[in-house]
Amino acid sequence: MKIALVRYHDLGNINTRLPESLNAVRGVLPPLGLAYVASALLQAGFQVIVVDAPAMGYSGEEVRNILLRFAPKLVGVPAMTSTFFGALEACRIAHECGAVTVMGGVQLEIFPEETLTYESIDFGIRGEAEVAMVKLAQAIRDGTGYGDIPGLVYRDQGKVTVRDCAIIDDLDTIPAPARHLLPIRRYSSIISRHPVTTMIASRGCPWQCHFCFKQHADTRIRYRSPAAVLEEMRDITDRYGVREIMFYDDTFTHKREFILALCEQILSSGLRVFWEAPSRVDRVDREMLALMKRAGCYRLRFGVESGDQGILDLMNKKTTLDQIEKAFADAREAGMETFAYFMIGYLTETEATTRSTIRFARKIRPDLVMFTVATPYPGTPLYMRAQELGIIHGDYWREFILGTRSDRLPYLVDGAEKMIRQAYRSVYFDPSFVLRRVMRIRGMHDIANAMTALRGLLGFAVQPQD
Repeated sequence: MKIALVRYHDLGNINTRLPESLNAVRGVLPPLGLAYVASALLQAGFQVIVVDAPAMGYSGEEVRNILLRFAPKLVGVPAMTSTFFGALEACRIAHECGAVTVMGGVQLEIFPEETLTYESIDFGIRGEAEVAMVKLAQAIRDGTGYGDIPGLVYRDQGKVTVRDCAIIDDLDTIPAPARHLLPIRRYSSIISRHPVTTMIASRGCPWQCHFCFKQHADTRIRYRSPAAVLEEMRDITDRYGVREIMFYDDTFTHKREFILALCEQILSSGLRVFWEAPSRVDRVDREMLALMKRAGCYRLRFGVESGDQGILDLMNKKTTLDQIEKAFADAREAGMETFAYFMIGYLTETEATTRSTIRFARKIRPDLVMFTVATPYPGTPLYMRAQELGIIHGDYWREFILGTRSDRLPYLVDGAEKMIRQAYRSVYFDPSFVLRRVMRIRGMHDIANAMTALRGLLGFAVQPQD
């Protein structure tokens, strides 16, 4: 049986506050979740293709033509709530091509019943999809029932049935992502060497930041074995010539003993590849950082979020400004680059707290900085609090999904658009920051990336508030 997995473009179908000019230049990274599902389906004997519209620049009509030629029986499409209507369009195209459709991703954990109000979506999968997708494909192929499929959402006699989310306990039982189905050379990042790819060493996140939606699979963090991670790192460098690996775990350094074991194995193996990873400022120390640097890690990405302790506490971030300063200083001492993520326009944000964040961003001296406007996503404590305060009227995201609401999600505080513009320009055009970036230029690729980023900053704009 033929199966197509489609990452569809979001042109005109996205509800976000990411600055448009920066979104346009940041690059496209692999759809790692689809590659994992593809691998599980291949292992089960199915014929699979991955259609990556953003990476290939495919239009909707080009996606349609690919599906018509391949003629899949089943088409899977991932979705986030903010990009739902792009994914819905992909399902409509697949339906018109005669395929059964299944949608997965965070969207299905939050709005399973609402999602299946659309006739072009036949099934949904909640939670981790590798096992569920194989079982669904087998059931469609064999004409059997769906009762034992974890995380499945389906229609049954006019009603939508929603099964409990699927969680995979042993990550080493999942085959490595099917990267051979992806256009590896088409992926890039404005901050990375080319070719670049992504991978994970763990799943789950035990922290409870109020701006972050917690999937059911996040309830416990699970790690792969260091040996399995090393084997995948070696495979993607040997087979695909990848020069940089970006780990996309929620908190890569959460389990200290895993990091130490992985780095020791990388060093013993002789593998040489640049890699970077996300972290928390309270989950690193000097010994760990020094070992990671020796093993090839050249950059850590930290969710700093704010330079105001009151806002950090309101976010339930459970970190302090002192911890943040120490982590950045320790990483710098280890010879690592740092990437700081900040959130502007959170509840209670003022021009004064924004100035505090800008001063703090300069103080900790990150090599890269990203500012985003605080967005109350569905299912988060931040969203519920915004409703309680009357900032958001009604159930905005549910109405958005059902197509009964088309206005933009309101900012949490007045002036957020001005605040984030001020933050970007104050940090990136600071002479000391520019000098640090210039000192890190090693070749034409770095110069090209810097010029692309500059164009994005000069053309800075966020989507307007209705």
